Amino acid sequence: MDDRKRSIGEALDYRIAVRRFESAFEACARLPHTDQQLLLREIAKRVSQRQQPVPEPEEQKAVKIVGIEIKQAP
Repeated sequence: MDDRKRSIGEALDYRIAVRRFESAFEACARLPHTDQQLLLREIAKRVSQRQQPVPEPEEQKAVKIVGIEIKQAP
């Protein structure tokens, strides 16, 4: 869970969503293995559809070392 502060309504909505996911995964665990796999793939597909696009990384800049300076303490 993130550390973001939520309003009471947001916190309630969040807890409801978490409980529903917990219930869904508990029910999934009782299904035959092939049905579990189908359900989990469907969940993964829906999650990936809701993900926001990843921004393009900024262009990487090369670093060039021009020298090292060493100073002695007095």
